[in-house]
Amino acid sequence: MARFVYLPVCFSIIFFLITLYINSLVQVWADRNSPYWLPALPDIGHNLLPYWTYFSINNYYLLTAFILVIVRYIFQRDIRLIVFRRWFFLQAVMFIMRSISIYVTSLSVPLPGCNTTAVGSPPVEAFYIMFLIHTTCGDVLFSGHTVTLTLCALAWTTYSKGEEHYPIRWLWYRLKGINQEIVPGRPGWLYPKLDSTGDPLSFYITTLLVWIFTIIGYLFIIATRFHYTVDVFLGFLLAKLVWNIYHYYIKTLAERRSIIITRFFLWFEGYGKPSAGTPVSLLTGPSYGRQEQHEQPKHMEEPSNVTHPGDARDV
Repeated sequence: MARFVYLPVCFSIIFFLITLYINSLVQVWADRNSPYWLPALPDIGHNLLPYWTYFSINNYYLLTAFILVIVRYIFQRDIRLIVFRRWFFLQAVMFIMRSISIYVTSLSVPLPGCNTTAVGSPPVEAFYIMFLIHTTCGDVLFSGHTVTLTLCALAWTTYSKGEEHYPIRWLWYRLKGINQEIVPGRPGWLYPKLDSTGDPLSFYITTLLVWIFTIIGYLFIIATRFHYTVDVFLGFLLAKLVWNIYHYYIKTLAERRSIIITRFFLWFEGYGKPSAGTPVSLLTGPSYGRQEQHEQPKHMEEPSNVTHPGDARDV
């Protein structure tokens, strides 16, 4: 039965690839309907940032963020399937949203003198676009690069407890000749504060660095005129909202068992059939052993200032 734990992540990757192709195909159609003859729209971001002609930096930046997340979690055996299945699934959801957005409304091209290289048959060009070989100019609102950068940053924010510091501490101990087990420290600059189910609840230094990296990527997208500022803003906003809504939803799956679509997500998340009111961790799932704590008499309830599972939020 162990092999079935890989089915949800396989589903997510296949779903991701299918929607990536659909998004790339719609990009070609949207590009060919784009009003190239119209001048670029007024944009405050374009006025504030100097024009940088090397727009290929956006693709390299995106690939770097994507690879960093994979490298960050691929070796963390306890949660890597959880992270990857949600990450790919939500990327796919955003591709569907973007495919609709760029198709229904065409804006003028923000990049001066942009010439699309996707001039062949759309079904074939979609594959070239998937692998960043060809580019289009008219798929503007909203920015797919911004969405992916944001989801990469959110993966760090939501799931990382500072484990990336362990190799550094291990090397430090070796250099100092200290034989000491590496255990998480107290909340602070190196480790986030955790909620009552053990999920990260606050910023720490790595998260701060990741968001600085991401914001620089946003500025690159605007400075190269790859997108309008509103494309970046909406890309960030929609990605953050979809991420937060999904994680709130899976925190409350146990309370929605009667809804048909919930049965799919109970399987997708590997929750089984948790009882209503069971505390749910984003990293470990339902905490069945803690249910008795929630059924204790009222005079034994926890103080009101204690953080509860439903209070968990992404930062």
